[in-house]
Amino acid sequence: MMKEKEIKFKKNKINLISLTVVLIITALLGACSKKVEDTNAVKTDEPEYYLYFIDKNETKIVAEPYQPIATTKEELVKEYMEALGKEPKDFSLKSAKPAKLIVEDFSFNEDNGLSIDFNSAYNNLTGISEVLCRACIVKTLCQIDRVDDVEFYVDGQPLKGLNDQPISFMKADDFIDDTSAENVYVTVYFANEKGDKLVGTNLKIHTLDGNVSIEKLILESLIAGPTGIKNIEENLKKTIPDGAELINASTKDGICYVDFNEKFLNKVSGIKDEVVIYSIVNSLVELSTINKVQFTINGEVKKNYREDLSLDNLFERNLDLVEGSK
Repeated sequence: MMKEKEIKFKKNKINLISLTVVLIITALLGACSKKVEDTNAVKTDEPEYYLYFIDKNETKIVAEPYQPIATTKEELVKEYMEALGKEPKDFSLKSAKPAKLIVEDFSFNEDNGLSIDFNSAYNNLTGISEVLCRACIVKTLCQIDRVDDVEFYVDGQPLKGLNDQPISFMKADDFIDDTSAENVYVTVYFANEKGDKLVGTNLKIHTLDGNVSIEKLILESLIAGPTGIKNIEENLKKTIPDGAELINASTKDGICYVDFNEKFLNKVSGIKDEVVIYSIVNSLVELSTINKVQFTINGEVKKNYREDLSLDNLFERNLDLVEGSK
């Protein structure tokens, strides 16, 4: 009898051990399965890396998914710069790096900074085109591990911005990438304190209406004046007469036709007449699509604007009036 109980006890003990082993294996498998599920849950459709391109209207930069092949910082710089020169997959975009723009050299510093030296073709980039190109390059390269900011050189000399001042290291966050709305980057010219020279100011115009042309946005910014614009140089003056209204602005064959009401003819106190005209002309010609500006008043060409300045001419950029220009 004792032997039967002993045998039965041993069987129960074996069954208990087997059951325990099964439970342990099940638990482990469940944990592994959960780990796989968790790992899969972390994975999303969002890519880790992007290339930044310019929309064909030159109003914003757009990110396109990209998976780099290179692993070292040096090789990644080369790969990204080559990729930025190629045509994007989206036909509504264009490459950020012009074909003739070449990287002559680059180097890294101890503070996670990257310095890039471009050839003289960089000087062909002006206005919005230059700002957008720069934004695409900086935002793309700052994705590289241990690259926090980027500095540009042209033919061995630091890239210079407004008023011939060098542009320091730039971070990705210095350039806004907002694809839910239009971000228009422009350079507008207001009068200096004396009213005898122009001062260029980088300005980002934000609008939800994609039907408003860049020309009109620039002109509306000039009409509003520098008051209320953040990070703008102090003591700049509005150049457009009070009461002046923009009737229309359109561009054809490189000429921007600007039509104001009659209040535009009013004298602006403390501002030279040519500064008024060229604040508009220089601002508009910053656009790559505009070479000249034609003024009309209520749809008509006015020969006499001032004694020595006629509005029946086609006006081109005048850098002699820009403060600090050589």
